[in-house]
Amino acid sequence: MEKLILANWKSHLSGQQVDEWLTTFLDGFQKKEDLEVVLAPPFLYMERVFSRLENAKGISLAAQSVSPYPPGNYTGATPARWLTGIARYALAGHRERRKYFHETISDIAAQIRECVSAGIRPILCLDGRELAEMKAALDMDELQALYVAYTPDASVALESAPDPASIGEEIARVREYFPGCPVLYGGGVGPDNGAEIMSLDEVNGLLVGRNCIDAARFGHLVRSL
Repeated sequence: MEKLILANWKSHLSGQQVDEWLTTFLDGFQKKEDLEVVLAPPFLYMERVFSRLENAKGISLAAQSVSPYPPGNYTGATPARWLTGIARYALAGHRERRKYFHETISDIAAQIRECVSAGIRPILCLDGRELAEMKAALDMDELQALYVAYTPDASVALESAPDPASIGEEIARVREYFPGCPVLYGGGVGPDNGAEIMSLDEVNGLLVGRNCIDAARFGHLVRSL
């Protein structure tokens, strides 16, 4: 199985900055065996980014979130089915969506359900809390399609990753609830520690936030793996 490195741009880049980011990153990018680069741009720029990546091998797109509802009378929502053929993955349950948009376990489970029905692989973001409740909200088909992205619940660890042994222990705990699911690690991941974290047997990929906003820095991280 290919390992993933996912760049979550959040709401940092404008349209012009997206174009500049892609130009810088693609100029130095070469596909690596067993590594898939996944970019998560804002909805507004997904088709724009998709068109720029048409001839780029080894790079996929992820949605930063999707609606928990199907297409219909849901003003402002972006249904997962609209992203079929554009996004290969979608984040669900990111800590910022839980904190600022008050998404619940039921909301996140519905998003995962919509992703699976649209043929998009959901990446469930967890911080070690509510593991049992989150698993209980999903059925077998959804669990089989799932990636899990673990981020620590301590704010300090989000800025500077803990030592590899601690990361391995936390991911082993996640696997107790989600056996068989590939697990990504996010929190303080950058060029200085990405390769070491990715080399852990427990880790199937990296979720990168702050250190992906600068294209050159993210490119350095990718080349270090």
